[in-house]
Amino acid sequence: MLKSIFLVIFVLVSSLYSGFGLKISQPKFLKPSEAFHVYMVKQNDKIRTTIELAPKIHIYQNSISFKITSPDNILLKPALPKPLLKDGDKVYEGNVTIDIPLDEIESKVIGKYSLEIGFQGCSDAGICYQPIVKSFEFNSSKKATLSDKFVSLIKSGNTKDIASALASESTVFILLVFFVAGLLMALTPCILPMIPILSSIILQQASKDGGEVKKSTAMMISAVYVVSMALMYAIIGVVAGLLDFDLQANMNNPWVIVPVAFIFLALALSLFGYYEIALPTSIQAKLNRVSDGASSKGLVGTAVMGAISALLVGACTAPIIGGAILFIVITGKALLGGLALFVMGIGAGVPLLLVGAGASKLVPKPGGWMSMVSKFFGILMLIMAGAMLYRLIPSDTTNQGYSINRLEQEVNASNQPVMVDFSKAGCASCKELEEITFPNPKVKEELKRFKFIHIDVTKYTDEDKAMLKRYNLFGAPNLIFFDSKHKFLKDKSLSGFVKPEDLKKHLESIK
Repeated sequence: MLKSIFLVIFVLVSSLYSGFGLKISQPKFLKPSEAFHVYMVKQNDKIRTTIELAPKIHIYQNSISFKITSPDNILLKPALPKPLLKDGDKVYEGNVTIDIPLDEIESKVIGKYSLEIGFQGCSDAGICYQPIVKSFEFNSSKKATLSDKFVSLIKSGNTKDIASALASESTVFILLVFFVAGLLMALTPCILPMIPILSSIILQQASKDGGEVKKSTAMMISAVYVVSMALMYAIIGVVAGLLDFDLQANMNNPWVIVPVAFIFLALALSLFGYYEIALPTSIQAKLNRVSDGASSKGLVGTAVMGAISALLVGACTAPIIGGAILFIVITGKALLGGLALFVMGIGAGVPLLLVGAGASKLVPKPGGWMSMVSKFFGILMLIMAGAMLYRLIPSDTTNQGYSINRLEQEVNASNQPVMVDFSKAGCASCKELEEITFPNPKVKEELKRFKFIHIDVTKYTDEDKAMLKRYNLFGAPNLIFFDSKHKFLKDKSLSGFVKPEDLKKHLESIK
């Protein structure tokens, strides 16, 4: 009787094991937040980084990297402690302490900066984790001056960087940038020709005053002329700033990026002299008639002429003003746009103010050198165009080009069960699966019923992160399964190395 009972139990257990599959016994893997703890603190003349590793966790020496990520990207190469040798690899276990001298960092940055550490590690139990990246904020003992910030901004030559500065820096710094841009614009072949226009207004005033004009009057005329010109630019800036609701929200949209980049390219070619960007001839003729009538109507007429002149000289200021407007549109601040372009207009009008002050000798004489200034602005426009188009380049992709959508499409298109293998380079357990388990004849035979998908997560792109998060995974290797009806079998997921005989039985349980 007892023998019969034991026989029945044996048959039932065997059926369950072969028909439904007993869950493979797997080690408990620590989550990344449990396996690694990173601390970074400033101590006197150094920044000390401590990496605390859980038991049976190791990291690879050649995976450790340090870099400053803000305000500039600067790679650091601090001295690393002596590693251990583990299966031919240089690794660290336990606690790792790395010191970076403050001089090495703060000689390269000023003010606030971000310091980032990255590394990769594995568990002795058979799983390798995704790259671990931690960032910490510090303040340099040397404070950034306006001059330092301005030089740093100019060195970047990047649309995104400049837009970011306009959004985060002080109003004083922003206005300083635009004022300097205006001074540079004053050296182009379009601002200096305004000098004869302003001189003629001053001379007309002199003729009314008996052939002589007071210095204070000349300065007043010049100031009104320049302020009117600057106000015209400010109005353009305010209007442009109000457009941010449409463009700013789509700055990563190719349908926005490409046209903006081509606008910068068109402005650059204009500055190189291939063609002129100006108002239509008919409109210019009407403005000329208005300005001729306004030239003899006192300060009001001078103001009108200043505003009209700002439009008439658009043949070569348009590329520069156009580039500035695009920056304002990117930041999306109408008031900032108005103030910035007003200050730019004042900077551009400095030669005209010098004329009014009787210091015309200080004003550079027109000449061929002025075309060099225009070409300098043209080069800046080309850099801006390139920076915009650079946004279209994907930040990174795996060599399989997989994403959640692509994976789901592959699964849904299959009439078989699906096994997905998440693997990565430098992972010992991944290599063991590929060289021991998958080639096993019995495993290969069972896999004929499955659609097999291999996904390399070595680069740990945003898509990789999204897929791992979607299926509640971390690191590699990981095997996930879908049945023939495309249902994700959460309880069937496997992590780490799996022996051939265990994987065969596991596959048999999936229909």
